[in-house]
Amino acid sequence: MKYFVLALAAFVLASASAQAASYKVDAAQSKISFAGEHAGTAFKGQFEKWTAAIEFDAANLPASRIDVTVETASAKTGNAMYDGTLPSADWFASDRFPQARFISTAITQNADGSYLAKGNLTIRDVTKPVEFTFTLSPPDASTPAVNADAKFSLERLAFGIGQESDPKAEWVSANIALELHVVASK
Repeated sequence: MKYFVLALAAFVLASASAQAASYKVDAAQSKISFAGEHAGTAFKGQFEKWTAAIEFDAANLPASRIDVTVETASAKTGNAMYDGTLPSADWFASDRFPQARFISTAITQNADGSYLAKGNLTIRDVTKPVEFTFTLSPPDASTPAVNADAKFSLERLAFGIGQESDPKAEWVSANIALELHVVASK
């Protein structure tokens, strides 16, 4: 019995050390923004409501994970027409699909010190694999507070966004640029 208790204690301690540190996002300093073109005119916006569960350890990337949930109705551009259209049935369909979600499946480090996050993104009940490169400041997340930044694009039609009114991307750009700036603390 004594050896069983010691083995169980060793397993619990090993499991605890295998977990990455949890980070709390500072919502006031963080943002998820998007940009594209409509009829040749550039537009920018951001999601005003989102949450993230982040666990990260640069020395143990297999234990690291990112889980982000975005409230689709919170997409705002400052343009009344766009802000009224984005939650509509043809675009985000926010009444039927109030949330978009990214869940990482792997995080690896690139040769230049940046990181690659691979995962699944679900928008409008359509799930697609997505990957993006992000940088950290400091690069090894060695301080309690960390900044993470990423820029990448998504093909909106792959998720059925604007499929009815603009199926050939003649009015709104097919690729929407996303920019993430996350400030988080252990």
